[in-house]
Amino acid sequence: MKTLIELYVNEQFDDLAAAMTFRPERTVFLSGGFVPDKATREGMIRFIRKACGNADAEVKFIDIGSRSLGSLFQKIGEVVKRYGDCCIDMTGGPTGALIAAHRYCKRNGTKAFFFDSRRGKFINIHGMAEEITSHRPEPLTVERAIAMGVGLVTGSGHSASPYEKDREAANAVLDIYARNLSVWNAFSEYLQYACRHYYDSRTQLFTAPSTLLNNSMLLYANKRLLNELLRAGAIRELATDGESISFRFANGFMKELLTTVGMCLELLIYVSALESGRFDDVRMSVVFDWDGVLHGNFNDTTNELDVVMTKGLSSVFVSCKSARPDTRDLYEIDYLARRFGGRDANVVLATAVPLSKENWATYMRARDMGIIIVERADIEKGREAVAEKLIEPTWLDEKPKA
Repeated sequence: MKTLIELYVNEQFDDLAAAMTFRPERTVFLSGGFVPDKATREGMIRFIRKACGNADAEVKFIDIGSRSLGSLFQKIGEVVKRYGDCCIDMTGGPTGALIAAHRYCKRNGTKAFFFDSRRGKFINIHGMAEEITSHRPEPLTVERAIAMGVGLVTGSGHSASPYEKDREAANAVLDIYARNLSVWNAFSEYLQYACRHYYDSRTQLFTAPSTLLNNSMLLYANKRLLNELLRAGAIRELATDGESISFRFANGFMKELLTTVGMCLELLIYVSALESGRFDDVRMSVVFDWDGVLHGNFNDTTNELDVVMTKGLSSVFVSCKSARPDTRDLYEIDYLARRFGGRDANVVLATAVPLSKENWATYMRARDMGIIIVERADIEKGREAVAEKLIEPTWLDEKPKA
């Protein structure tokens, strides 16, 4: 197959998966009265050329209209005759174009196939059995999943690479965090505020009053948690008296983890997915550019996704909220997941609060939207339980009793 004909449907996986797998010399998108905008076309071209490993791979966009089946049949025939050695992907597309393409292939013996998302493989319609057998879809990476939505991963807000170097201590911190969800945010806010005003970066010594006032908010050092962190190896040289505390963070990663509100939740989701061994790629704090082009001079539109995982040809997008989320948080992560993961992406909202108890209406809204909720009760059960929720989601039918 030299030419792949795609019936454009504005659904990134339907439009791009075949080109990514079969790597044709030419990909021709036939749209039924709707041509993607310039930025989308350019992003699709970049993706195909990179996926095919061919900077000169040809990509065409042709509007065949949305008129009668006879007209669509004729237009498809003109394209097939123009390029030769064609194959038509019938995974998606306007209904009229699909019917016309199917009739054309059946009458003329043109090669055709479709992707069965439930079974996770391409299915032969005519003449593609051998090529399908020899071209298995490669599992998605996070970068490729974002690129399919015309985005570009540019970095990470919180790098997870130091976790690998200090896994034992970091896991111990996550265990402490999971046992103390009700007081952790206040503790992290104290450390964050105190570090701004009392941390000596030259000596790496933290010395601060045990009680602080930030505007009208009273912040205090939780000495029980500090002692647990000392035993876990997250801090060293802890000294306390009635009015002040002092210690050193074990390293820069521990300082970031303990003083960044919400980072423990992100890391816990990341580690839960990683330890499960059920995902092909797991990334934390993914920063990406929306249109896949870095313009510079602060003209780029960027976002950050807390955790993204891929499994085979599907992806999971997670938003982590240490405080109580509301419906705006649901719509935000749902939109980002659909925009960059497609209609089959799984959407997760993780929160350290008991959402089903405190805001049943938001929980029900998430359930109705198909958004997986990982809440306090799940986190308290441990990382295996969290991973299971990510893999095999379940929802409550009734509000838990207080």
